Amino acid sequence: MSHTCGTFFFMDTKRPDNFVDNPGLLPYGSNIGAPSIKTIDLTPFKRNGLSKVEKVFDRRYKELVEQAETLQKSFLITQEVYESKYKFEPIVGEIYHLYEDSNGNKTLSLIEPNKWNENTFIR
Repeated sequence: MSHTCGTFFFMDTKRPDNFVDNPGLLPYGSNIGAPSIKTIDLTPFKRNGLSKVEKVFDRRYKELVEQAETLQKSFLITQEVYESKYKFEPIVGEIYHLYEDSNGNKTLSLIEPNKWNENTFIR
C-alpha cells in the first residue's frame, strides 16, 4: 500500500519475510526456488590429510632421534678421550688409538693396535 503526501511518495516498509534487496550477493539462496545447499562430509579428507601429516612427523621424529643418538655417542667418545692419559696435544682430525691397561686406566696413543700389545685396544 502506498500513500501520497503532497508531492512525496512513500512506500510501506513492511515487506514479506523472503524478500531481500540484493539476492545475488547473498552466500545462500533467498527464495524457495534457489538450489539447496548441502554440506560436504570432510571426514575422509581430514583423515587422509592427518595420515599424511603423521607420516611426515614420524619420519622427522625418527631422524631427530637418530641425530640425538649420534650426538650423544660422539659426546661420550670425546669425553672418554679427554679423560684418558696422554702426553701430547691431540690435533682434531688426526687418527689416535685408545687403550685400556689392566687397572682400567685409559691411554691415548699414536701407536697402532697391531704394533702395541701392552694394553687392550678400545678404539
